Amino acid sequence: MRFSFLKIPRHRVFDHQPIYWDEAKEKREEREKRIKEELGMLEEGEERDYAARIRAGFRSGHKIKSHFEVRRREKRKSNIRLIIILIILIILAQYLVKSGQEWYMQFFAK
Repeated sequence: MRFSFLKIPRHRVFDHQPIYWDEAKEKREEREKRIKEELGMLEEGEERDYAARIRAGFRSGHKIKSHFEVRRREKRKSNIRLIIILIILIILAQYLVKSGQEWYMQFFAK
């Protein structure tokens, strides 16, 4: 069993399970769209395909971060975590030294 005190970033997986999906309706709409394209009956405002619409939504709604930006952000978080741990250890060491001096003075310095 593996224990970890620090949060390690994991890859993200998109696994959407639709609540309701009508396969027959989707096929029918796709067939109608294809027929309209062949006959030239598509209006100006209609989308050509689902994939283009989905891609456009992702592009407009979310800023795509490069690998460099993600790596820099994770590195910064790691450095901050390290600094916090070092500060806690320094405070703990000071407390132990101070309490050790008091204990020594109490028992051995008479």
